[in-house]
Amino acid sequence: MRKTLFGLLCLPLLLLISSGSKAQDTVVVPGDSKFVLQVDLQAMRSSKVGGPLFEMATKAAIEEMGKGDKGDGLSLEKIKEFIGFDPLTEVQGIVVCASEFEKPEKSLLGMVRLKKTTGNIEGLLLGLPGYEKSDHRDYEIHSATPGDEGKVFGSIHKDKSGNNTLIIGAQKESVTQLLDSLDKVREDKSLKTVTLDSDRKVLASIQLLEIPTKELGKGPQANIANLLTSLVLSIQEDADDLEIRGAMQAATEKQADKIKQSFQGLAALLELFASMDDEASEDPEMKQVIEFVKQIKVTQEGSSVKVRLRLPSSQISEMIQKELSK
Repeated sequence: MRKTLFGLLCLPLLLLISSGSKAQDTVVVPGDSKFVLQVDLQAMRSSKVGGPLFEMATKAAIEEMGKGDKGDGLSLEKIKEFIGFDPLTEVQGIVVCASEFEKPEKSLLGMVRLKKTTGNIEGLLLGLPGYEKSDHRDYEIHSATPGDEGKVFGSIHKDKSGNNTLIIGAQKESVTQLLDSLDKVREDKSLKTVTLDSDRKVLASIQLLEIPTKELGKGPQANIANLLTSLVLSIQEDADDLEIRGAMQAATEKQADKIKQSFQGLAALLELFASMDDEASEDPEMKQVIEFVKQIKVTQEGSSVKVRLRLPSSQISEMIQKELSK
């Protein structure tokens, strides 16, 4: 039962890839954050590509939570009744950041924006394993120990309009710092402000505030990564097309030119590798990848490089369905 309780309360995080954030200009995150992720729920649910993914992620999350204890299963209606609101409509947005790439869960900080109700969340917290409570100004800081990973801390912030933000973090300090920042109690120099993508067509975006060069290993991808100082990737759906955009910043204009040249020669390089391997040269998936790469458009402005790939949404949806059916 406790496993089920914890799963229900963490539903917004289990639905991370299918949750969303309302368009906004900035967000405050810990100063050592390595990345910031945002996804637009409404855009995702209504898109040709994101819609099916959203439904599959929701189903998978509910099935996973139904495996606890007696394994009698859960339904969305049961979840609504249990937590006191419909998470698929009440969750207005989510922004997630972390200060580690290898084990991001150790420093994860999530901001889940709700409407004006928090349902039964605070009452249900009492049943979580290892539950404890402490105070920070006028806020209650809840904590629980879901497993061997350590404690998870959380609190609820209400703004002047009566809307709520559920703050969940692996570190208590990051939760209290964010509460103080939202209330503008004090200026904390250990925090930093990150500008978010406010384009309502964007389904998802991630900003790499530090490039994970070690995690990329060796190869062309690592060579390009070593030239970058920041990277923003976004996915948006416009009419019947899905567009993937990348905005890369290099230290110098010369390095940016190298990045541009690398992308421009990528298709030719893939074709060369494929021609050296008989199986790869006849592989339909390899051929499709090469065709995709050929459609990449690259532009350079000073030390910044922008990459754009536009593909039919129906084509991407078919590919995803094919992979999931394997």
